[in-house]
Amino acid sequence: MDIISQNKCSSLGMLFGAIALILGIFHFSFGPFASPPPRLESVIAEQVSAVKKGIIAGLKGETPSVAAQKNTVDIDKILDNSGIALAVIALVCAFIGGMRKENRWGIRGALIFGVSTLAFHALLFGIGIICAIILLILVFSFLSGGSPI
Repeated sequence: MDIISQNKCSSLGMLFGAIALILGIFHFSFGPFASPPPRLESVIAEQVSAVKKGIIAGLKGETPSVAAQKNTVDIDKILDNSGIALAVIALVCAFIGGMRKENRWGIRGALIFGVSTLAFHALLFGIGIICAIILLILVFSFLSGGSPI
């Protein structure tokens, strides 16, 4: 307990960084938790129905009723943003711990946890971008009738 009381900021940074890393790995392994978005056909059908009702109401001289859009909470975005925020807080705590001349192990632990969480998110984003580029190349090569190589 004495070590934690002497190194408050770096210990707090290690805690926040570890929570952020565990949260990111948990969300990647078991997510997405939100329900999938509605199918394109149902969205188009709803829009066409709304336009039809608006035209009919306009021809009758009535004011068309505007349906209030309900914004749903996306738990996946909340988990991603909270993990990144905790990683940034861990880095800030490591910086403050370094300014206070706290124990190097605590500072390095907070830095490692914070940076590894941000690197994990950046790696996942990079893999997604590379897969999207490969998919675009394959689609264009299929449409042009040529070989992708």
